Formats: sequence, C-alpha cells, structure tokens
Amino acid sequence: MTRAAATLHFSEILLTLLKGKASLLDALNILCRDGIKKQVQESTYSLLFSLKKGKSFSDGLRTINCGKVRFEPLYLTLIDAGEATANIENVLERIVIDLKRKKKAKENVINIMIYPVLIILLAIIGTFFILYKGLPLFISGGLISPEIVSDAIFGVILAGFIMFFGASVILAVYIKIFNNDSPEFRVFYLLDLLLHSNITLSQALSHCIAGFEQTKIAHSLVKIKKDISIGVSFSTAFSNTNKFSPYVLGWLQIADRHGNLLDICSYIKEHYAEKDQKTREFAAKLLEPIIIILTGIYLLIIMLNVVLPILTLTGGIL
Repeated sequence: MTRAAATLHFSEILLTLLKGKASLLDALNILCRDGIKKQVQESTYSLLFSLKKGKSFSDGLRTINCGKVRFEPLYLTLIDAGEATANIENVLERIVIDLKRKKKAKENVINIMIYPVLIILLAIIGTFFILYKGLPLFISGGLISPEIVSDAIFGVILAGFIMFFGASVILAVYIKIFNNDSPEFRVFYLLDLLLHSNITLSQALSHCIAGFEQTKIAHSLVKIKKDISIGVSFSTAFSNTNKFSPYVLGWLQIADRHGNLLDICSYIKEHYAEKDQKTREFAAKLLEPIIIILTGIYLLIIMLNVVLPILTLTGGIL
C-alpha cells in the first residue's frame, strides 16, 4: 500500500467513525484492531502513543509523517484549524475529498502516460539492441567500415540520450501539472475553508503561511498579512505581491466594498480550479504531438548515423 493509499484509507475510516459519533480516541483504538491495513495500524499505534503523551492530534500526525500515513503540510494546516474550531470532522471530510481527487488525477496521469512511455521504452531498447547486437553484426558482415563505427556509436548514444532526457523532462513536467495544484488555488482553497470555519482573517493567513512553509508564496502571504495588519485593504495587499491577475484582484476589490469576502474566496477558488483543469486538458492534448516529435528526432539521428552509411556502402545511395 502506497503512502497516498494508506493516508486515504486512514482518513476515510476515521471520518466514518467520527460521523458515527465515536470520540477521536475511540476511533483511533478501532483503527488499531485486526482487519485494518497493517500500514494504517502501525501509524495509528504511533499516533495514539503521541496523544497519550499529551500531544495534540495535529502534532501527533506530524510525528507519524515518517510512516505510511503521511499528511502533507497543507492538510496539517487544515487539521490545526479544525482543532482550533472544534471542527475536525468537517476538515477531515474536505481532506478525504481532496485525497480522492488527487488519486483520480494520478490515475489519469498513468492512463495518459502509458502510450508515450511504451514508445520511449521501445526506442531505448532499440538503442541498446543496435549498440550491442546490430553494429557488431553490420561490422562482421562488412556493411559498416571500421572508420565510421565510432560515428555510428556516437549517433546511437546521442539518439538514446536525447530520447531518455526528453522523456524524463516530459514526465517530470506532466507529473507536476497533473499531480500538483497551482499555489494560487491552494491559497484560496485554504482561505475558503478557514474563513468558513469562523477563523479570523489574520488567523487564516497565519495558517496559510504555515501550510506553505518556506516557499515564495509563503513570503507573499507574510507580506499580505503585514499590510492588512496596518490597515491596507485586502485587495491592495494582494495586489502589492504582483502574483495575482487583475481579474482576481477585481473580485477582491468587490469583497472590500461589499464585505462578502467568504463568497468571493469561494468564487476565486473555483476560478483557479477551473484554470488548473484547463491547463491539464491542454497538456493532455499536447502530449502525443510532443512524443511524436521526440521520436522523430530519435529516428532522424539513427537514420543519419547508422542507416544512411549502411545504404551508402551497400549501394543503396550513390
């Protein structure tokens, strides 16, 4: 069981038990019983041990983060807020929904990447076959003269490296696009949840800062909090960071004028969610052409450095 699967399994069962009016300690004791996945059991034992030592639920979760059940900083921030407002159940429900969304997104990435990965693997296998089987055969058959062997080997290695490097970059980019939400979405996702949990704006921003740790967006949130603390309007504080679009800032100005910050944060969260989804759809459409271009470059290098010299020597090209 992966960490993501263990975390989702733990969260779903705990949420179900809490909705059934079990206390947190009773629910965790049930999670330690036989029939529960071993990875979840072990993490729950560790969590219970932390709670018995006087730690809070969120601190206990931070302690077990080296195990199979692992909550990312964003979720720990939400749980902190849930403890502060005695609203753990609602927070866990949001976390379960988000974990399921990420699980589905990961499955989509796998489905999208199967075809390109197969092509890339076949190309790389073909490269090794040419190097260790094809070239020696061509040399022994007199199809390649010794003087062009080094050029052929260099060409094959170059083609394989370009394919491998290009595939690695594509994979990294697509995992980032499909598996991670944009920082802007996460900011307003947190603000929407925290403000609807009856937490003050200052407290909500503090929780957001903690959730992003030492990142650029965290530094921007620190600046926003400082500006608001000295009387700067919400929209102006966000505008001063130069990280949000005029469209979003326009909605924040409406929130300043009408005092409906909660509704506006929800709207902006959905705006960024839709924007992230469009980015993923566009990336999915581009994947096949990118792989075709990469494979074309690979084949071109092989043609120029291996096939063309063979055809020339055998009279295929004069």
